[in-house]
Amino acid sequence: MELNVAAVQYYIRDIKSEADFVSQVEQVINRAMKDQPQFIVFPEFFTTQLACLISFRSEYEMIRDLHQYTDLVLDLFRRLSVTHEVHIVGGSHVVQTEDGRFVNRSCLFYPDGTFVFQDKIHLTQFEKNMFELDAGSKLNVFETEWTKVALLTCYDIEFPELSRKAAAEGAEVIFCPSWTETMHGAYRVDHCAKARAIENQLFVVKTATLSDLPKLEGFSTNAGFAGIYSPCDPFFPEDGVLAKGINNKEMIVTGTLDISSLRRSRRHSPAPLLRDIRNDLYAVEFSDAGT
Repeated sequence: MELNVAAVQYYIRDIKSEADFVSQVEQVINRAMKDQPQFIVFPEFFTTQLACLISFRSEYEMIRDLHQYTDLVLDLFRRLSVTHEVHIVGGSHVVQTEDGRFVNRSCLFYPDGTFVFQDKIHLTQFEKNMFELDAGSKLNVFETEWTKVALLTCYDIEFPELSRKAAAEGAEVIFCPSWTETMHGAYRVDHCAKARAIENQLFVVKTATLSDLPKLEGFSTNAGFAGIYSPCDPFFPEDGVLAKGINNKEMIVTGTLDISSLRRSRRHSPAPLLRDIRNDLYAVEFSDAGT
């Protein structure tokens, strides 16, 4: 059983209307569909492109104003997912919840028009201090027709407890939408994504947002690239790299996730990490809010 995935290195360019944003996303989807993927993954905060349409104010206010485009984003990805019969990880978008909190939310859209979501659990310093976003408090694992998946947004991949819990609940693929400001951040996320794939004997698909807009100075970045990673086990490349993008280049990185080989590898790996966990010595416990 093989899954084709497409990880989008999305470049935020200046737009003058909502139609411009929709057109760019549609073009990206059309290019990605040439490889007939089952999943297309957009990066974190790529919808900040819509801030080009907001009168300039502080970044704090602009980030919150993005919520006015939530319906546009949801309707767009629902339509594209249904039209192309593909699962889409819609990057992440700042959403205001029913109780008034602002969260960094990643959604998985299904070809039947439904969607599920995961709020980012670990917020970076600028998310907490500059934007005053609220952190998610629950880790979700989602069913698909092929396997279970989890969504860990950028900084979340740097905390191994989340990936281990996702694996314990049956996840065989982790999607990691990412945005990094510097190459330090880009490599940190990349190294952690590789480590999570090895530790939990699963696939990690991560990607990145690129931007160079003066109006969005706080979100301007030329640091980021996609990566599709496997365990360093039999049936996979020795370095665990199935595909990798080029830094600061607008592109789509594609790869194949062989779920059947992953399951065989888990059974026959010379380093069966999941089986060798010493539950008699240590454990990771989550509070009721995180289960």
